[in-house]
Parts: sequence; structure tokens; C-alpha cells
Amino acid sequence: MGNLQAVNESANLARLLEIWASGLRSRSPHTARSYHHAVRRFLDRLGEKLIEEDVAEYLDSLGDLAPASRAHHISAVRSFLKFAQGQGAIDRSPVDLLVRPRVTVTSLQRYLDEGELKQLVAAAKKLSPRHHAVVMLLAGTGIRVGEASGASWRDLFRDPDGRLGLRVLGKASKERVVKIRDDVFQALAALHGADKLDARDTRPLLPSSPTRSYSQQGLWKLISEAVVVAGIDKPASPHWLRHTHATLAAHGGASAFEVRDALGHARLETSQRYVAAARGLEKTTVDSLPAFT
Repeated sequence: MGNLQAVNESANLARLLEIWASGLRSRSPHTARSYHHAVRRFLDRLGEKLIEEDVAEYLDSLGDLAPASRAHHISAVRSFLKFAQGQGAIDRSPVDLLVRPRVTVTSLQRYLDEGELKQLVAAAKKLSPRHHAVVMLLAGTGIRVGEASGASWRDLFRDPDGRLGLRVLGKASKERVVKIRDDVFQALAALHGADKLDARDTRPLLPSSPTRSYSQQGLWKLISEAVVVAGIDKPASPHWLRHTHATLAAHGGASAFEVRDALGHARLETSQRYVAAARGLEKTTVDSLPAFT
């Protein structure tokens, strides 16, 4: 099969890896680390002479990983190889050989129904204002746990008609706005100790201390404690509340476009899945079948 491309002497792939990795800072720290690790593993196995046979062996080496993990590794390597090709480090990238496996979407099953969410809110309110504010914010907006951790009080604002919103810095540093209901704001205000908006107030929206925000791990812990007190027999997490928000909103009539804009999905297809899942078995071919007997 032979060598797919020659590596230019002036452009070392290991050096390019560090340059490419530095550009991942706009992603979450976890994603940046995992992408760097995946490409490092790829280069350690293949070196700088990318041979078709070696690429095939690399794919075989991922066989013990779950489909989602294999897809993650392959996405990272594809991204890096395209970058290297753009920098002139390789003549032709073997990305066509790096096909992402199909990943079964199971996340849409991980949500709380309306009754369970009410149980969780009641339990969180009983525990503390911090537990209550975290549950209300995540379930009431659908924002990611990292977005909640990074939000500050000054990110709250009112539009010209007086509606309350929150500026959120999402993936790839993309800013979006989510609407804040009155009950969510009251939970935040009780925790913050003030109900007045102030564009100069840099204090965290979910403070673990007067000047420090809860870490993502800290928010996970608060949610887990509330789930235990609520007696919910599901491994609910902050991300479960994101799925819960989207699913219950779609069930209540929200469109795929509204779900996409609120949750910051990169693809409308992702949002459409929530709408389809929320409709459930409301109307299918079975309902149009004649009687069999």
C-alpha cells in the first residue's frame, strides 16, 4: 500500500501537536486534555511515517474501547491531521481511513420526568439555598455544568421588555443567551443575598465562597446529595438536568430550533432528537393499522 504522504523536514508532527493543542483552549479543559492524549497515542504508535497498514493497526488498537470512546479518539486524530495538512506538514492526510464508528444515542433516556424533578427541587430546597439554586438553574435553563460554574452575577440582564436573561459562554467560546424564569431567579437571589442586577458585580452566580464559584465537581456533589435525599432511583447528575430541561421543554411544545438555541447545540439534528423522544409513541404506524381479528 505504501506511504500515504511524506513528512516535511521543517515541520515536525510532535511540534505541531503542541501548537494544535494550544488552540484547544477554547474547548473545555477535559476535552483539550483528552484530545491531546488521543493524538499523542496515535503518533506514538505510528511515528511520523503514516503508512496505511499502520493506520489500520491503529484502528484495531482501539477495538477494546466503547464506540463513543473510539469515535472520540478518531475525531481528535482527524482534527489534528487536517491541521497538519493545512500547515504543509503532510502532503495528504489519511482521514478517509479514520471513520468514526456509529454511536448509539442513549443520553436522551437519561432524564427525570416531571414528578421526579419536583421531588428533586423539594429535596434541594430542604437541604440548603445552594442545593436549591443549583438544581433550579440547571433544570430551568439546560446550561452545561461548566457554563454554570463560570457564570457571574453580572451576566444576568433584562431585555428591553423586562425579561430576564443570562449570558452564557459555551463551547468554543460561543456566547448565547438563555431565559431565566422568576422562580429560578428567586433561588439565585436567595443564594446571592441580593435581587438587584448589577453589571459591575463580578461575584460568581453559584458561589462556594464570597469570591469563588463552585467547581464542576462541587456542583456534581450538590446534585448527588439532593438526588439521595429525594429518593430518586436514577443516577441523576448535572447533565441529566440538561437532558431533563430539553426533554420536558420539547414535551411541552418547544421546537427543535428553540431547544438548539437554549442548549447551544452545534447541530439541529441533536435538538430534533429531543423533540422526537418527547413525542414518544404519541402517533405511530401502529395507530393506523386495522384490527387483525
